[in-house]
Amino acid sequence: MSKTKKSLDIKPTNKQLADPIKKPSILLDAQLEKTLSDDIDKPSNDSLPQPTLKVSSDLAQATIDRLATLSELDYELQRVATAKFLNNMSVKALDKLVKKAKKQSDSQNFDSLVTDVELYVKSIDNVNDIADEIFLILDEHIACTDAVKVATTLWIIMTWCIPASYILPIAWINAPEKRCGKSTLLTLMSRMSKRSLSTSNITGSALFRSIEQYKPSLFIDEIDTFINDNEGIRGVLNAGHSRDNPYIIRCVGDDNEPVRFNVYAPKAISGIGRIPDTLIDRAIPLTLRRKKKNETKKRVRDLHLSTTKLIQSKLARWSNDNMSAVKTASPILPININDRAHDNWQILFKIAMLVSDQWLEKTYQACMEISGDNNNEPSSNEQLLTDIQTVFNLTQTNRLLSRDLLTELCRDPEMNWSTYNNGKPISMRQIAQKLKGFGISSKDLRALNFHGKEVRGKGYDIQDFEDAFLRYLT
Repeated sequence: MSKTKKSLDIKPTNKQLADPIKKPSILLDAQLEKTLSDDIDKPSNDSLPQPTLKVSSDLAQATIDRLATLSELDYELQRVATAKFLNNMSVKALDKLVKKAKKQSDSQNFDSLVTDVELYVKSIDNVNDIADEIFLILDEHIACTDAVKVATTLWIIMTWCIPASYILPIAWINAPEKRCGKSTLLTLMSRMSKRSLSTSNITGSALFRSIEQYKPSLFIDEIDTFINDNEGIRGVLNAGHSRDNPYIIRCVGDDNEPVRFNVYAPKAISGIGRIPDTLIDRAIPLTLRRKKKNETKKRVRDLHLSTTKLIQSKLARWSNDNMSAVKTASPILPININDRAHDNWQILFKIAMLVSDQWLEKTYQACMEISGDNNNEPSSNEQLLTDIQTVFNLTQTNRLLSRDLLTELCRDPEMNWSTYNNGKPISMRQIAQKLKGFGISSKDLRALNFHGKEVRGKGYDIQDFEDAFLRYLT
């Protein structure tokens, strides 16, 4: 017999039927309203992108300036986060900006290497008196000719008239021996010149950076100890001679970017012996001599600073009031000087023209004595040609081996080739380089040596010199 299974029909209770339709409480209504309102007025950060806040340039610069004051460790700890804060700037760019800010800060806090003077309170009616006073100071301290004292006086005044110049001649203080007063004269000049900067040694980079930053009158002592082997310094000194070509270009910074530096500035150099020909051509030589035993000169340390400071102040005022007059002056220079000497002396003649007629006459005489055609020394290349011609004549031969030519050049002490390299002899390579400019080269040949034996080797034939002898020695 089958049994019929009854389905169990479970009915919900009254409470269960009421719960789904139960009205929420007033508190829940308020919460829902707030939630819906928040969702409509303020979208979720997760659902919509947020606008990026831009850091202003003023705030960015203030932040960079602050970073520039930090220690290396503190900066390293903050640089990445700060770069992100500064509108996601690259860390490399931030490093560069902080380095620049640090450099500017150091420059502002660093004491200047030069000093400016205040203008004299009254106008200078008679600059002749100042020139006479400078001349007298030089006479009391230095053993040299009047021509040198005149040129030096005008050169000192020239340092205050740079805007009126187109050529700035180098003041080349030289002497045949030590204890002739070179450093003394350099010191005297620096104490009366404008924005003086003195050094006994300097690198090429320090030289052009100092000129660019401070616009000084530069005084370099003992230049003979390093100038011949330093192409960088020679290049700066050569470039700073003319306003038409006052710039040099150097690569600077971590990126080695080419930067132009203005090196137009007055320069005075001192040393024993000869300087490179390119500098001689741009210089007015101020040759000193050792004082006699019965000759008395004052010491620089006894010259009161107040005396030279007053001269500087008066020159500052005079140049400020008369710059246009110096620039437009048109003096007549001697005809018996070469073109480069004419360029070098022109600014000194302009100044002398405004000082007085007497000083103009003194300048004319000094120019002829120092730079007249009869006083022009041959260049070292021309001197080498002259001495080689002498060697060929003395040996009575038409061919010379290179080593024998070197021996003969260094045998005669008056030829100066035995001490050409700071007390050491000139080399065969240096001889070859100098002769190359005249179109003369060594070649393989047969020649008689000093023992009369014929030998083969590199040497020179007198026929190769004939054209150069005619062009440069006659």
